[in-house]
Amino acid sequence: MVDSMLTRWLPLALMAVSWRLTEACTCAPDHPQTHFCSSDFVIVGRVQKTFRGADFYDVYKVKIRNIFKATSKAVVVLRSGRLFTASQESMCGVHLQPRETYVITGNVRHLQAHINLCGYTRKWRDVTPRQRKGFRLLYKRGCTCKVHMMRRRTKSPNACVANYDDCYERHGICLHDRDGRCRWTRAPALTRCTQAHYFNTTMMIP
Repeated sequence: MVDSMLTRWLPLALMAVSWRLTEACTCAPDHPQTHFCSSDFVIVGRVQKTFRGADFYDVYKVKIRNIFKATSKAVVVLRSGRLFTASQESMCGVHLQPRETYVITGNVRHLQAHINLCGYTRKWRDVTPRQRKGFRLLYKRGCTCKVHMMRRRTKSPNACVANYDDCYERHGICLHDRDGRCRWTRAPALTRCTQAHYFNTTMMIP
């Protein structure tokens, strides 16, 4: 049971550490839906090659397979398939592996597509089915909702809280209900995950 709990809490623990770890790069842990809504572009791309750019930047050449979101400026800059990031992690630089396929969020700066550690970058094969549905369709419907990953409760009708539970990061989508309140939408994967979390927690209580 201890191993199970460690496995469940490790992702959030790493997220929390990333918030305060590096001396120059600090990122608050955010839900994939938040990353989607706050980004200029969200793509799925396969890394083809890497080369050193100017001014301490690395440049990744990617083959874009899907564009889930793109502003008008992002549409233009993504045509080159080049993603710019700082060359060092202390400057929030992202390291991508050649020939791997990722879902990537980023923003447009100086007519270039930029990505960093504070965005969302994950190997596509590690993205859950619920997250994939969110990126393809549902996250954009919840951009008027606020997701708090590190809160247990909120009085706002326009917010969902994850209660420090990574189940919501992996399977949760926050949308307005019929009454206009933001709530986690029902999903079998989310129910199973939260029930397992509750069971593991109660089993550890002496």
